[in-house]
Amino acid sequence: MNTIPGIIYPPTLDFEYLVQRPQQLLKSISQLGIIVYFLNRPAYHQAFYQGIEKYNRNFFLFHHMEPSYPATTRPIVYYSNPSQIDIIRGYNPCLIVFDSLDEPVGEFSAWQPFYYQAVASADLVLAASDKLYTRAQAINPHTCLIPNGCDFNYFKRARSNQLAPPDLPKLKRAVIGYMGAVASWCDLELLDKLAQVFSDCSLIIIGPLYNVRNIPLRPNIHWLGYKAYEELIYYASYFDVGIIPFKQSDMTVAVNPIKMWEYMAMGIPVVTTALPETQKYSEELYYSPGREDFINNVRLALKQENWERCERRMTLAQENSWMARAEEMLIAIQERLNAKGIKHQETLPVPGRTTPYHCKNWFFKGEHVRFQSPAKQYAVPRQRRNRDIAISATTPVLSENGSGNKHLTISGQHPKTFRYKNKKRYLPGEYLC
Repeated sequence: MNTIPGIIYPPTLDFEYLVQRPQQLLKSISQLGIIVYFLNRPAYHQAFYQGIEKYNRNFFLFHHMEPSYPATTRPIVYYSNPSQIDIIRGYNPCLIVFDSLDEPVGEFSAWQPFYYQAVASADLVLAASDKLYTRAQAINPHTCLIPNGCDFNYFKRARSNQLAPPDLPKLKRAVIGYMGAVASWCDLELLDKLAQVFSDCSLIIIGPLYNVRNIPLRPNIHWLGYKAYEELIYYASYFDVGIIPFKQSDMTVAVNPIKMWEYMAMGIPVVTTALPETQKYSEELYYSPGREDFINNVRLALKQENWERCERRMTLAQENSWMARAEEMLIAIQERLNAKGIKHQETLPVPGRTTPYHCKNWFFKGEHVRFQSPAKQYAVPRQRRNRDIAISATTPVLSENGSGNKHLTISGQHPKTFRYKNKKRYLPGEYLC
């Protein structure tokens, strides 16, 4: 019997900016009937909104306010930042779940002083990769391996998208794409080499700069900057190959890349550097021990793809969806509740005063994304709101025409904001790179 009283996620992430594992898991859990309080930590709109938004019937987004519920209600606290170890008991939890997302080294070294206590004191530890699982399990036997996943139903739509964003550049005959933060763990020298070798192809890079300033500037590299999650498939639908150009480091050896699953959900070939978590799927993707192997694998991916491999990747991605991960997580939580003898708990109440959720990604659009190199400095402006309606302000829906056939429309979209794709559909292996 389900005795899960509801889940609270302390203020850690911006719900809308760079959607990550916690947002995806908690959204999926709410769809499975569990009340979720997501305490938002806004990144770029600190003073613009206060209150509670209702994302769906079970998911509530708290902005600049603490949740209120009876003292007799003891929720589950799920958290992913080890430094919050001292605040989580203030929520009166019946169960504490710590999610080990990344190795506490390098860019995440600030977590190191808190990591051991966070793992040791948790009633349940989730680990996103084999390496994280091994490390946590040595401290806490109640550790469960739950790798990352993807929103399969969202990313599979990239295969049928016929609309193009207004800032999409003129593309060459093949597109090599990357989406995610452009951070210090990205091999920028490899990207530069890739652009030189495949000068007849376009490289599209979607994502903000994070701890990175100098980037390679080539005519065929298009740095498009941050895009809202709702916009990603409109850009990624142009990818012929999805790449994961990560350096090898103490941090990346423990990474289970979310983008690996998202690329596979789109059916496109995936070329990755030597990450242990990607080597498990070397039959479905192109695993590259070195830089030259990476370059050769991109060439193979453009020349030797076939529909059978595409279908295998999509099937694997569907089996590893966030919904599947959420179900595994709830099973693990229920087992720990049973083991602790917790059978009946008051459920978190539905907040009394809420407003319907509305996407606020336009706050991120006001900024220019600046890139620097020893050669020159320039800025790539975002869409201006007085000219175009951002994709993120609209809702893709399936509507029906008079004949009953469904077609994709963009609600509230200005007709000049999108253009239809003019890219020729091709069979895998057509490009002779």
